[in-house]
Amino acid sequence: MSAFMGEFSQKTSAMYYPWQHPQWQMLDRLLEIDRFPHALLLCGPAFIGKQHFASALAARLLCEKPLAGFACGRCKQCLLLAAKSHPDLLWVGPEEEGKAIRIDPIRELGQFVSKTALQGGRKVAVISPAESMNLNAANALLKNLEEPTAGTCVILVSHQLSRLPATVRSRCRLLTFAVPPLAEVESWLAQVRGRKGDVSELLGYADGRPLLALRLLESDLLENRRTFERLLDEVAAGELNPLVAAEKCLASPPGMAIDWLYSRVAAQVRTAGATGAMALRFRFLDKLVRVKSRLLGSANPNVSLLWEELLMDWQRLSR
Repeated sequence: MSAFMGEFSQKTSAMYYPWQHPQWQMLDRLLEIDRFPHALLLCGPAFIGKQHFASALAARLLCEKPLAGFACGRCKQCLLLAAKSHPDLLWVGPEEEGKAIRIDPIRELGQFVSKTALQGGRKVAVISPAESMNLNAANALLKNLEEPTAGTCVILVSHQLSRLPATVRSRCRLLTFAVPPLAEVESWLAQVRGRKGDVSELLGYADGRPLLALRLLESDLLENRRTFERLLDEVAAGELNPLVAAEKCLASPPGMAIDWLYSRVAAQVRTAGATGAMALRFRFLDKLVRVKSRLLGSANPNVSLLWEELLMDWQRLSR
């Protein structure tokens, strides 16, 4: 069993986030009429709670006596989940954050779904993030999606649906999640953090994504983001050499910093209108997607050189 599976295989939470109510209602109706899909694909931007939703759904599917559409929290299955020892729940993900899901954990998932549920109920397997599967892993998963085992549900969580093979996507019931309305995020942040007043800067940096906003509040990432934005301004103005700036970028998580740069360029696309630089911006956005894929792949690219190239492109684009 992979390190990820050992550490995270028992993630559970009985409740979904308030902005996920429509998706939960739809699945609850499918459960009532016994039409629940054997494979479910939760897709949408990162940091809006899809993995949390998968956790709540897994608890609901395994619970013996659900109450008002949620796991009861008191039956034997819920107690096993609370004790992080439920044998019929499996989480699969990369052994290290940002790395690929290889074929061995997917083979273990195949063995898991082929066996009878040890508790006599359903079995649930969650793959997150599903787009992290390399090609061999994705191909190995197909058999389980094509020949579903009775009483088993495979839940895939994807932040980048386009990176998931079409053969996998076509065999799952798609459930889409969007960034919730700004007012709803502000209300939720006020409830969980007691934060009132203007949060426009925070939500701007988080692209409106509630869990990223919360993460920024609870860590030093907000100041890191501000520092990164100042660095981009200085490079754009010619006040900071891209090669020097690239070394400074190494202090931030590379995947997240790429997202920050993507957000900056995407904002320019939204506000600039039809200009001669628009095509260049779109090409740069495509390049950022490719760079992030390289960072998530099995190779180990030179991150410093990647940043040097990206920031030189950014400086040229800004001129």
